[in-house]
Amino acid sequence: MTTTLAKAKRAVTGGGIVAVLTALALTLLGTSNAFAVDKSLTFSGSFPLIGTQSVATVTHVNVPASVKRGTTVTVPFSIDVNAGQTAADGLRLVGATQISGTITASVSVKASNNTVYNVPVSLPIGATPVPATGPLTFTASGSVAFALPASAATGPATVSVNPNASSHIVTNSALGTFDVALTLSPASQNTTLGTSNITS
Repeated sequence: MTTTLAKAKRAVTGGGIVAVLTALALTLLGTSNAFAVDKSLTFSGSFPLIGTQSVATVTHVNVPASVKRGTTVTVPFSIDVNAGQTAADGLRLVGATQISGTITASVSVKASNNTVYNVPVSLPIGATPVPATGPLTFTASGSVAFALPASAATGPATVSVNPNASSHIVTNSALGTFDVALTLSPASQNTTLGTSNITS
């Protein structure tokens, strides 16, 4: 903690207020020993007008190297989505020029005694223009908080993306809003984000 505060003081002297806030946040949230993960996965979902489509995603998250049981850990979490050319064509067809919404998903934490804790993920999709040409791409970003029970078994825990998610999409067109239920496809994909050590 002393080292982090020293770094924060030097950053203030240089005017780096963002660096200060980041350093303090990482310390307070217990993720200063986290490692960044970029996990690519493909899902399928049924869209209005265009039917079932393949959706490519990349999940970005900082997985803590260790977590103390009985504490709450909050980490940055974002998902890049490429819904493809057909999805963009469908939106352009109905005159949509912008989307926003929410992605709802979940992550599982499997402790060393095989107990699984499900962590809900809800990330906002900021206002995103529908491109004049090309595929529909957007990002949902925010943070995820997980309260690790005090009774959790110590030792290595595997963190994985669960195979089901959903997108709530808001358009500025006659199509209005719609929901897309997403399922991992193919189901054989490796969904592991990493391993975190649970300590007492």
